[in-house]
Amino acid sequence: MKASPAQTKFTGGIFSRLLFGRVDSERYPTGVADLVNYIVLIQGPVTRRPGSLYVAPTYGAGSVTARLKRFIFSTTQAYLLEFSNLKLRFYRNNAAILEANVAITGITQANPGVVTAVAHGFSNGDEVEIAAVTGMTQVNGRRFTVAGVTANTFQLSGVNTTAYTAYAAGGTVARVYTLTTPYVTADLFNLMFTQSADVLYVTHNNYEPRKITRTAHTVWSVNIILFLDGPYLTANSTTTTITPSATTGVVTLTASAPVFTSTDAQGPNAGRFVRIKHSSTWGYAVITNFASSTSVTASVINAFGAATASANWRLGLNSLTTGYPSAVTFSGDRLFFGGTTSYPQRFDGSKLGDYENFAPTDTAGVVTTDSAVSFTTNSNDVQAILWMTDNDKGLLIGTTSGEWIARPSVLGEVLSATNIDAKQFTFYGSAPIEPVKAGESVLFVQKQRRKLREITFVQQTDKFTSPDLTRVAEHISQSGFKQIAYTQEPQGIVWATLVNGAMAACTFERDLDGSVIAAWHSHAIGGYGDASNGPALVESMEIAPSADGLRDDVWMVVKRYIGGQTVRYVEYLDKLFDEEDSQSDMHFVDSGVVYNGTPATVLSGLWHLEGQSVAILGDGAIFPAQTVTNGQITMTSAVSQAHLGFAYNSDGQRLRDEAGAADGTALGKTRRTNRLAFLFDRVGQFKIGPDFSTLTPLYFRTPAVPMGDPPPLFTGIHSEPFDGPYDFDGSICWRQDTPTSGTILAIAPQLTTQDRG
Repeated sequence: MKASPAQTKFTGGIFSRLLFGRVDSERYPTGVADLVNYIVLIQGPVTRRPGSLYVAPTYGAGSVTARLKRFIFSTTQAYLLEFSNLKLRFYRNNAAILEANVAITGITQANPGVVTAVAHGFSNGDEVEIAAVTGMTQVNGRRFTVAGVTANTFQLSGVNTTAYTAYAAGGTVARVYTLTTPYVTADLFNLMFTQSADVLYVTHNNYEPRKITRTAHTVWSVNIILFLDGPYLTANSTTTTITPSATTGVVTLTASAPVFTSTDAQGPNAGRFVRIKHSSTWGYAVITNFASSTSVTASVINAFGAATASANWRLGLNSLTTGYPSAVTFSGDRLFFGGTTSYPQRFDGSKLGDYENFAPTDTAGVVTTDSAVSFTTNSNDVQAILWMTDNDKGLLIGTTSGEWIARPSVLGEVLSATNIDAKQFTFYGSAPIEPVKAGESVLFVQKQRRKLREITFVQQTDKFTSPDLTRVAEHISQSGFKQIAYTQEPQGIVWATLVNGAMAACTFERDLDGSVIAAWHSHAIGGYGDASNGPALVESMEIAPSADGLRDDVWMVVKRYIGGQTVRYVEYLDKLFDEEDSQSDMHFVDSGVVYNGTPATVLSGLWHLEGQSVAILGDGAIFPAQTVTNGQITMTSAVSQAHLGFAYNSDGQRLRDEAGAADGTALGKTRRTNRLAFLFDRVGQFKIGPDFSTLTPLYFRTPAVPMGDPPPLFTGIHSEPFDGPYDFDGSICWRQDTPTSGTILAIAPQLTTQDRG
């Protein structure tokens, strides 16, 4: 039986091997057996993943891992924050933020090289970037570690400039803008964030809640949040009293029975809150010194009503004694914290519009609609809060054993201290990974880290559901999800880093009729991750608006093995190659550098790839790979535009065709593909074959293209004989391994199926 079963869309994405027999599935004709470094487009085609662009090494010359977090004030004021061990750095407009330039007046040819820069103000261990030097151009555009500091000079640590061209004149040096934080490496990926304008709030059970504030591009601060009032534990229900020695100032608080612990007074800025009511007046103070379990010193913030004993008192919720919240978000113009160590099921919302004030009442004890709110989820087991996020239906909460929604107990009214309820709507349990919003859906990782679930509200049933988006490709997350993020433009895609350093993505869109596209594709970043030539590893990933504000960029921290040592680079994926781009704009190399200028044969700025073999596209043509030496390569002919970086393979494999047979299914019957047609859009070099060990290149050059010119990108149908074997699979594989583009619109094999197996 002869058939031509065309595949006209790929929105089924990668299929698990467990589903290879599901030829009856409606999704089967749109799926693939494998797809690496291709992106499934919402419209149906697959297009080659663009390459990445190199930005900078992480802190410590790339020696330490880092986590990226976006800070979005507007589409034109977007930043990436690099958290590493006790350090914080910043990126804007695709570059690291630097301090003010200092003029260079000399650089020696020595080991190590010594830079003269009057009153530079640097310290040993600082990292700096040098630019615009004439003569010794080998130092331009590079990052160095400062050593041997004097008032007007410093060494380039570990850099031998003896063989460099002699310094002639000019140049500037600038320190990489860096702040100190308390966060150690082991805790970086458990930090939770939420943002309001120029303030990013940060939580973790082991640290007092902090806020990162931006006042200018190079003026940032990291500070402990000094809450105005609260949040508090429930009011004392015993006969124990607390007596303040005075109503204002620094006072002694004396308890009639043990109340305080030594850690109540500990904290970089202040200790635990104490709220005491005298008559109808609440006053509060913060503990500053511990004397005994019945006596502490405190600083009064709001005056006590009297200096007498009172059994009406409350201790603060957050302290070194009780721990700190794990989750944070904004909802309904309140700042919410949840999951405090000692009270893991509790969440608290600030006063309405007053984000750092958690006063449960006014000073007269009156609860108003804008008073702070507090709630503890009620369940049979301890369900620690791991994340929270806002939704138009209420406050969504992920816990260790299920997912909850908090909203007004009387629908149609405003959530308040007297009008709040929380109900569990699913029982999957969450991992401590920040969820993402995708359209009207919220996506979260299930507690075992293997499944990505979508929280969506079903109008017909008036309930939330949480379908598994990894059901058809459960193998893709075998090592476990580590982070997830979402690009909205130009394609709705969930990007994920995995525990093993791999990266996966899911093209995701839910239509108004309830149908959903969830097409998985995997991604392998170019370069080696260790001495055994294992793959490069993606240790962190984040999404931020592009510098021009027209799309969302995927940023990564990539771990590689270069020059005998492990390094980590901050990089971002280039834009999708589209019809507005010229052939010379193709960027399909990783950790890449782009040259644009007057025609040149010597291309520099490649120190981060020293000793590595790089793929090259020059003026739209493929050049032979070269090894980087002294930060540069020499081209065989001059080019005015070049893309240089690590090569990577983009691979695809079709599922077994189900074209039917005279007596029903084609399963279990031998078949052979004798001809194969592809409908391409702007494809460069391309290979096909029955497996990846026997690939044959396709040729698109025509006699009309002069020799020496690169063949133009091919658009249209390419059909040619295909020497497929007689077997049960009829496998079709393809690969692109050169720095060229490729979009596949359809695949149409011509095959013959034997009616007898």
